[in-house]
Amino acid sequence: MTAEGATFLSTKARLSYLVEAPPPDGATLEVAPGIQWLRMPLPIDLNHINLWLIEDGDGYTLIDTGFPASSCTAVWEALEATLLRTRPLRRILLTHYHPDHMGCAAWLQQRYDIPVRIAARALPSAQFIVDGPSPERTEAGVQYFMAHGMSEARGYFATLAEMRRKSPLRMMPQVSEPLVDGTSIAIGHWQFRIIETDGHALAHQSFYSAEPKLLISGDQILPTISPNISLSVADWGLDPLGDYLVSLDLLAGLPADTLVLPSHGRPFTGLHARIADLRAHHLQDLALLRENISSPISAFELMPVLYGRQLKGFNIYLGLHECVAHLEHLVRRAEAQREHSAEGHYRYRLC
Repeated sequence: MTAEGATFLSTKARLSYLVEAPPPDGATLEVAPGIQWLRMPLPIDLNHINLWLIEDGDGYTLIDTGFPASSCTAVWEALEATLLRTRPLRRILLTHYHPDHMGCAAWLQQRYDIPVRIAARALPSAQFIVDGPSPERTEAGVQYFMAHGMSEARGYFATLAEMRRKSPLRMMPQVSEPLVDGTSIAIGHWQFRIIETDGHALAHQSFYSAEPKLLISGDQILPTISPNISLSVADWGLDPLGDYLVSLDLLAGLPADTLVLPSHGRPFTGLHARIADLRAHHLQDLALLRENISSPISAFELMPVLYGRQLKGFNIYLGLHECVAHLEHLVRRAEAQREHSAEGHYRYRLC
């Protein structure tokens, strides 16, 4: 388990990587005409994110921004003396609202006085990430974890306070013009179609160029890990795994030889193979859960079954939400039932 999801590699023969090694942290590498790959270090378990700088007139359009931490702003300050000295940032496009993608957006917006764009449906979730959990929402999270079998949830949530501490960099960018699904956006000599999908994050957006064929995939398609698919208390009633599987079908409609620029890992070709492997991974997880719910059992008890080990730290938070997402998908498919006890506990069993 990583900060994004389960480690899940395709076999070497199924993907072809653009380069053998990524650029060093804080450095850039041109991966297509006018597109620079910036590898930004992250102060979390998932130790990097890929950002994309696309030549746009006399400046750059930036795709995603890095985590709201000094380790990321230091990279941006260093780049002002090199790459950005004669070609500054002109606008920011965000694939989604998670902190490693949106975290420096407001800081950069203020520094360069530039627009920031993201999907309109993502704005409430983005504001929640910036605000952090209120006491009421924290308590709702505690009750949710307890309902799903984690009796020590209150003490566990107390340990998350340090991981969610306030940062002066964690600000909400001003978004005057959202990105709209299905429309096209010109960036320099590139023409990108916006593809909006749910599953990993509400209103996640990828950017696809038909000529030449290139997909800036965000977290929706990653070469070495499976994006975290979570069902939290705030999203109860949704089907994020079902949405993610639908997104795979949608992206499978793109050409097989599309160059994929992912947010984590190296650029690659082999889009259809990777989509097939990601779909198979989740179907295998569903089958594994079905095999272990012949008698009523909680999502918390099923986590070691799903991941093959005991998770620790923040990965428990991600892991339980992902386990619930898979179980609730089985409920939607009428392959499992959710039982709700008088004490407020959820248990899952085969229909």
